[in-house]
Amino acid sequence: MMNKKQIDNLSKYCYDVSKLVMSFAVIGNFLSDKFSKHTFWIGLIATCVFLVMGLLIDRTEVNKDVKH
Repeated sequence: MMNKKQIDNLSKYCYDVSKLVMSFAVIGNFLSDKFSKHTFWIGLIATCVFLVMGLLIDRTEVNKDVKH
């Protein structure tokens, strides 16, 4: 089982990976001479997947701390 700090680090890692994919695949594709729709969509989808993973991991961490 992962402790609180490991979960926090994993969510930050997912956020960072989503930013890297966004910068390399999506923004880099716009700035290059040859625009590739295939690269753009794969990068955009990968960015969204890692962003959602980070949000879900962060939300589960927050929900563990809430006691009803």
